[in-house]
Formats: sequence, structure tokens, C-alpha cells
Amino acid sequence: MVPTNPYGHVNEDLQAVANETRRKRRQRHLISILIIAGFAIGIILVLALTAGNFRTPRFRVRSATFGTFNVVNSTNPSFDIIMNTEIGIRNRNFRRFRYRSTTVNFYYREQKVGEGVVWDDRVKGRDTRKFIVPVTMSSSNVTTLSELRSDINGGVLPLRSRSRLTGKFKILIFVRRYKHVNMDCTMDLVVANRELRNIFCR
Repeated sequence: MVPTNPYGHVNEDLQAVANETRRKRRQRHLISILIIAGFAIGIILVLALTAGNFRTPRFRVRSATFGTFNVVNSTNPSFDIIMNTEIGIRNRNFRRFRYRSTTVNFYYREQKVGEGVVWDDRVKGRDTRKFIVPVTMSSSNVTTLSELRSDINGGVLPLRSRSRLTGKFKILIFVRRYKHVNMDCTMDLVVANRELRNIFCR
């Protein structure tokens, strides 16, 4: 006859206690992981809602130099001008601003006379990117010849530039904020000096 172990029930009780201890330890680890994950998600949401309040960059004409410059004042007034336009994009935020390509249109008394292309690029945080955009301007589409003759006689051609720039700020790996920047600048082209003056951007 095989003797029975008088301490068998004690071993079983100890095993049950050990299993319960491991189960509680696993629960505590799981709860800790959930708390940390919830805390991280909360931080991400706060960053997305607060740090995502970016100031709109500034997009404007700064100055210009000229290549071809043909201005004719006669019974049939006209102009053909190549303007090397310096354009600036000022990023007033600490995050980098990446923008898409766009077109800048130039107008003489609300009649389109030329355009130039701004190619996609980026602006560092708290920085201004300046670049040259060649613009060929022609009066071939101008219909108000009497006003054009008067402006050429006065030595000043009133111009306006308009454009819309779309770009984005990257906050985290998967969080982005888009901004649309409008350009609306008026300026005077002084014929005698071949110079842009009185540049004002809204």
C-alpha cells in the first residue's frame, strides 16, 4: 500500500496562491500599460489641438529688377517687360512650412498682363525664404488704351499681383496642419527709373 502525502493539500494551496499572485501581477502590468497608453494619447491630442494653432505665413512681392524693358508711348501705346521679381515667404512659426507650387498673376488695372511660377519648397521655422521669379509682362491684352497712354505719359504703371499658396506644418508623424496664404500686392512701376515703388501687400 502506497503511503499518502499528509502535506499534499498544503502544496496545492501554495500552488493556488502562486497562480493567483501571478494573475494579479499580470493584471497590474496590463493596467499600467493601459494607463501609459492613455496618457500618451492624451499628450498627442493636446499637441494636435494646441500646438497646431499656427500663424499664417506671409507671401509677398519684395522688389524687382528688369531685363527687357520696352515701353512705347504713341497712338498705340504698349509695353513688353521682363521683370525679375523677388518674392518672399515669411514663416512666423517654429515649425517648418512646406508649400506646393503656385502661379503669381500680375495685373495692370485689373487686366492680366503676366504671370510667374513659384515652385514647391519649404521654409524653416522663424525664417524668410526669398527667391527670384521671372515674369514676362505684355500689354497685348490691355483694352483701355487711353488709360495706358495716360499712365505712360505720367511715367508710372500701376500693377497688382495676386496668388494663393497652399502649404502644411508637420506636428507629429501623422498630424499635419494645412494653411492657405493669399497674396494681394499693389505697386507702382516707375518707367524712367525702371523701379518698383510703393509696394503694399494686404
